[in-house]
Amino acid sequence: MRERIVLLPMTKVQIIGSKGKLEATLRALQRLGTVEIKDVTEHGPALVLPRMTLDQAVLAQREEIGLLVTRLESLGALLPPLAKTADLSRLYEEASLKSTEELVAEARRVLSEAGPRAQSLALRRDELEAEQASLTRYHATLRRVMPLAAGIPELGGYETVALLIERRSSGVLDLIRQQLNALTGDHFEINAQHVDQETTAAIVVFPREQSAQVNALLGRENISQLRLPKELAGVSFKEALATMAARLAAIPGEIERVREELRRLGEEWALWLALLRAALGDRLRGIEVVGQVGTTRYAFVLVGWMARRDLGALKEALAAAVGPQVLVGELDLSREEMKRAPVALANPRPVRPFEFLVALVALPRYGALDPTPLMALFMPLFFGLILGDVAYGALLLIFTVLLLRRYRQGPLRSLSQVMIVCGLWSVVFGFLFGEFLGSFGYRAFGLKPLWMERSGETLMSLLVFAVAVGVAHVMLGLVLGIWEAVQARSRRELSERLGKFIALIALFWLLAIVAERLPRELSTPAVVALIVGVALLSAPMGWLGGILGPIEALGALGNVLSYLRLAAIGLSSFYLAEVANQLYGMATNAAVGAIVAVLLHALNLALGIVSSTIQSLRLHYVEFFTKFYDSGGEPFRPFKQSGV
Repeated sequence: MRERIVLLPMTKVQIIGSKGKLEATLRALQRLGTVEIKDVTEHGPALVLPRMTLDQAVLAQREEIGLLVTRLESLGALLPPLAKTADLSRLYEEASLKSTEELVAEARRVLSEAGPRAQSLALRRDELEAEQASLTRYHATLRRVMPLAAGIPELGGYETVALLIERRSSGVLDLIRQQLNALTGDHFEINAQHVDQETTAAIVVFPREQSAQVNALLGRENISQLRLPKELAGVSFKEALATMAARLAAIPGEIERVREELRRLGEEWALWLALLRAALGDRLRGIEVVGQVGTTRYAFVLVGWMARRDLGALKEALAAAVGPQVLVGELDLSREEMKRAPVALANPRPVRPFEFLVALVALPRYGALDPTPLMALFMPLFFGLILGDVAYGALLLIFTVLLLRRYRQGPLRSLSQVMIVCGLWSVVFGFLFGEFLGSFGYRAFGLKPLWMERSGETLMSLLVFAVAVGVAHVMLGLVLGIWEAVQARSRRELSERLGKFIALIALFWLLAIVAERLPRELSTPAVVALIVGVALLSAPMGWLGGILGPIEALGALGNVLSYLRLAAIGLSSFYLAEVANQLYGMATNAAVGAIVAVLLHALNLALGIVSSTIQSLRLHYVEFFTKFYDSGGEPFRPFKQSGV
């Protein structure tokens, strides 16, 4: 049971073997994937050993493997994505058993056979797509100016230029007319009209011998000319338009043929590219790890962290893969050294999706309490208490199920799994509050609250309940903090947390007396308890404790009052749903009213999901974790195969 609420117990191991067995040892460790290899010099004076250096041959091999991996990745990016197959894991395992030399030779062969063809096809595809985009732009623009060109006869010795001018700058045409008149002596023609709300098109005809001066003039005025592709230079606009249309009709077929060839090439080579890229990447990481290994004249010494439960499997795997030339032993570590152990969370499957929410702040330090199970318990509860609507919770469930089908791994999948639990609690509290799109459920189905409704009449009860939840949550955090301080043997933290705990009890004790919930005869012990709590809280602060101690005690009270947001934000969500329902009832047109109501409910749902998530997390990060959470752990990163 202990492993379910704390971090996975770790141990630091030392692996010693003959130098000739180092490569086999590293490959066995990489296949096993349970040891995080550390620099041998980090262990301290107990292991004063030089680190192993790479000779020129290994350095050259590392450089070549790095280049091959880069080329394989680049080539793989040109081909369609690799389809997952049932044999992929088996093929990857077979590839990982090959020697480095075999993998390098195979990578060279694949690159030489598939590389040129794939690059040629990809270049042709890119050229066709660029040509398609360019011609589409030219074709659309030319169609806009064609009506202007239709009224201008083709004249020998004259040049025709199409211009595109922003309508707000169309006054520049008058300036062009004046300057063309000066250049050509009235031997020119301009035909212009607005082609859309933003653009004015113009056709300018002028003597060809004045081409340089006219182009210089247009350049000075920053006027865009419609310049046709080189292959259409000197062709009339009408012929160019027809040629472009024919070419645009042919390009998609050519692109599809190229893509089909790439697909066939991918079917032939994509699997090999992925396997070789993964296997060579593993070898590259293995070479880089060598620089962390200690060495003597005849032996290597390797140290690393691992889960204690995997120690037996490690010994068996090395014995089977390498033999008796390699020995494994645990290192004796001090309490301070164990605090530097990497962190591996050990939570049951339903709790694991919440681990990434804890990691958003920081991982717990090794030996500290893992708060993930507590967040998995309380965070969805707070979320449901805020949102608290059957319809909203059901819609959230549908949305997150769709996300789960799309994302098979990663943070978005974890978030989707978290939101499923939050959606379920929203439905539960929806029945407790009797809410289905606000009060629509009562009017439509007669849905009544199983506990109490959220309204102005029950506001005080909601606020009291929210404060009670805050008291329980914060007190739990302080109890855990006291336990952590005892485990860490920290008198300072024990005094501070115990002082906050006692002071908080005393403050609520006094508030209950003021509210006449408790007899006034209990005032004296309450004041004494408050003084004791503030004294314990102030003691570790020295002479500043007299000022900061009372402030810290009031701060703990503020932490509890912060839970009022559970009631306030939830009530505001209910009232926004009511506004949507009332607007539907007030609308003279049922369709318009329904649209407005749906949009407002959608907005309320979106705001409810975001605000419920943020506020639930805030109550954990700010009000709860600060009472006990010892963060700053480093994640456990075992030396393992990358996989395909």
